[in-house]
Amino acid sequence: MLAICYQEALQGKGCLDLPELQDTSQHLSWKATSTNKVAFAYYLANKLETRVEWDPSHPDLIASSSNATLAALACQVMLPLSIQIDGVMTAVICLKTESDLTMTILAGDRQHSILLDGQAQNPGLPSLRECISCKYGQACWLYELPGMAADLDSDE
Repeated sequence: MLAICYQEALQGKGCLDLPELQDTSQHLSWKATSTNKVAFAYYLANKLETRVEWDPSHPDLIASSSNATLAALACQVMLPLSIQIDGVMTAVICLKTESDLTMTILAGDRQHSILLDGQAQNPGLPSLRECISCKYGQACWLYELPGMAADLDSDE
């Protein structure tokens, strides 16, 4: 979704890259930029007299990483997550990915299956991305997840 906003902002404002978009956005109105999140972010950065260095499609960002990459990392470090199962928040760990775009998780001695991406279907379990977003919402980069998982009491 962010990649689409990024491309629409560049194409809609006739820019080749993000620095050019930031320069262009200083001459645009609030209304002209408010229809696109990326353009609006650069508009606000200009109002705050701040330069933004950002690559929204960097492959090491959690948001732009592939489902396969995120799932492989989660399994490799046995990423701890919290999932509501039968109305109770339960600590789980990631075990393995399956060929049908699901992941097997372990809750105590029971195994469950969750989707890698998308939104939970009522009354189903949340997806891996939803779980990571809730448990590690402050993480932006893939390399942050193993450290946060190892130090669950951290305030980072």
